[in-house]
Amino acid sequence: MQRTAAPSASFPIGPILRRVFVTLLVVANVVVFAGLLYLNGLKDAVDASIVQIPSDALPALVGGAERSGGPLYVLLVGSDNRDNLEDLTNFGDFDGQRADVIMLFRVDTDAQTAQIVSLPRDLLVERAGGGIEKLNATYSRDPNALIETASSVAGVAINHYVEVDFVGFSAIVDELGGIDFYFALPSRDANSGLNVPQGVVHMDGSTALAFARSRQLEELVDGNWQRVPGSDLERTKRQQELIFTILNEVKRPDNLLDMGELVSVIGEQITTDAGLDFDALRDLAWDMRSFDTNNLEAATLPVLFDTIGGISYVVPHPQDAPALLTRFRAGLPLTGEAGEGLRIEVRNGNGRNGAGLEFAAFAESLGHTVAFVGNADRSYAETVVITRPGEIAAADAFIAEIGIGQVQDGNLTTGGVDLIIYLGADADYGDPP
Repeated sequence: MQRTAAPSASFPIGPILRRVFVTLLVVANVVVFAGLLYLNGLKDAVDASIVQIPSDALPALVGGAERSGGPLYVLLVGSDNRDNLEDLTNFGDFDGQRADVIMLFRVDTDAQTAQIVSLPRDLLVERAGGGIEKLNATYSRDPNALIETASSVAGVAINHYVEVDFVGFSAIVDELGGIDFYFALPSRDANSGLNVPQGVVHMDGSTALAFARSRQLEELVDGNWQRVPGSDLERTKRQQELIFTILNEVKRPDNLLDMGELVSVIGEQITTDAGLDFDALRDLAWDMRSFDTNNLEAATLPVLFDTIGGISYVVPHPQDAPALLTRFRAGLPLTGEAGEGLRIEVRNGNGRNGAGLEFAAFAESLGHTVAFVGNADRSYAETVVITRPGEIAAADAFIAEIGIGQVQDGNLTTGGVDLIIYLGADADYGDPP
């Protein structure tokens, strides 16, 4: 048996969470700004469009009268059911359906906070009746088996189940009019079809899907294409980044017609348990009407790589995984205590030699760790701070500390850093305090 450590950092994540939150936010907008008459008019259309699994098929769920207050837990599954994909060229071909993304979503209506823990699909779990298998293998039997297993892994009672596939992910991004996403470097994946330049890219559903599905991501570094190291765990982090970007970019539709169309499209793309109908979504949206996406946090279960009987698995990290799940159940921050220093990468686009090292010394004097100092690909008039979409608050705090710059959310795939700083001409830290 061979065991090696896997990266276990916390990052923002899977196509399905976006659907739930977009649904909630849009429905909340209807409630607050359109009035109950219009909302009730939408009810029949949305209830008819959402595919629901009968309650007796999901006995592992704890809902309704059995749930007595406290946080709500939703199991969110992104499946690779390819039945409705018109072009499978970039996604391979196989029979059946698998759970590609598995996430537990915790919402606390009292605290107006939400958290996600991603469970790796290759996580080793015990099979009912004996033996071991991968977590996504339980889904291949039926969703209830996955619910039971995920509940056991996390130590929580799961209240609802939501599922979305490839087609749903792409359709909702297109219905939103696309999303803006910052790429620190030109990126591509010949297998998924991704090919984007450096900078802010307006991605349609197809491009966003290609990024979410990328398994062989490459970045153009100093004129050479380099494979971004990682595994399915890194892909999960990229999917989390997309979710947060979508949530940050959701804007109130211009009119009620646009709002209705968005809600209808979302309804057509998801499968839920019977208890998560339009009324339940409406009530939850109302309870979360003051929710700020800065209060949405995500992490991936810390794991180790393991090989058993010639099969590769990941297993929970013996110390870090229980600690994360304990914080998750208690609603405590998943990404560490507030006030901890950040790990940053500095790219000099200032136009002056030595500016990067000067800024690095200044950042370290503030208690941050500088992981890398190098040159930017071009000159910048204004300093830009790139962060993962779920970490905007930390980036805003950093901007306040250094006194310059603007924050953009984007793709941080290299170096395990929290922020990348592209120094502009406005940066002058020759005499750090």
